[in-house]
Amino acid sequence: MLIFLSYIFYFIAATASPLQRRWLAKKQKDNSGQINFAFRVSFIVVILSLLLPLFQPFRLQGNFFSLFWISLTCGIFGAGYFISYFVAQKHVEAGVSTLVNNIYTPITILLATLFLNEKLTALQIVGTILLLVGMVIVSKKHHLGKFRFDKYFLLVVASGIFLGISLTAERALQKITGFTAGTILSWWMQCAFLGIIMLVTRNKNSHTKKDIAITGVLRFFQSLSWVILLFMVGNLSLVSSITTFKVVLVFIAAAIFLKEREDLPRKILGSLVALVGLLLMK
Repeated sequence: MLIFLSYIFYFIAATASPLQRRWLAKKQKDNSGQINFAFRVSFIVVILSLLLPLFQPFRLQGNFFSLFWISLTCGIFGAGYFISYFVAQKHVEAGVSTLVNNIYTPITILLATLFLNEKLTALQIVGTILLLVGMVIVSKKHHLGKFRFDKYFLLVVASGIFLGISLTAERALQKITGFTAGTILSWWMQCAFLGIIMLVTRNKNSHTKKDIAITGVLRFFQSLSWVILLFMVGNLSLVSSITTFKVVLVFIAAAIFLKEREDLPRKILGSLVALVGLLLMK
């Protein structure tokens, strides 16, 4: 029963967070202040991450220099993910951005194969091809030519690539120093880099404290629901496969709550093709 409730919690959190972020982006008059906004949201997440030791004790172990350089990688590419994803959110629909962002899955698999001695299978290659086909199907609105897309769609693609690199580095940290310590090091370093970029660019926030708080808490709940699932189920492949269905849920929820119904049959088809591809990658 607890495992079932954990899945329900995940699907609610993983659907609500991107929907709320898209709704907020749509109501904003301009697209300024996204770096500042990303930092503030990330700061809320890292403060709440101090709850993670409730699931597993915090223990630092391993070579200090290895931990530093891997954490640095998490920080650089994690910050890149937040900035590119937040900037693109106003111009790319919730379902499309959720699906396209899943490009992180094959990126993570490829990097894990190269650097973490994990095996790349033929099914994962086929799955990657299907994911790319699904991305092309749902991206009709963003086509500028046969093989050209607008900059906001490409920003979502970039955010998925950055996320894949960041998650691979985070996974390496977890293998060295444990799940809790590795996750906290990764998240705090990402927040630190967002803060540095915000100060250098002098980016100003254009959101209310209420909007920042809600976005940060929902973002944390999305991350926490994943942690709880892994803790309860203990099988990464099984959890990854089942939670992939959030892609379809976000498309349907966006159509209902955000009225994003343009080319809906095409989007549903693209999400189903991508879903099959993602399932093959697990």
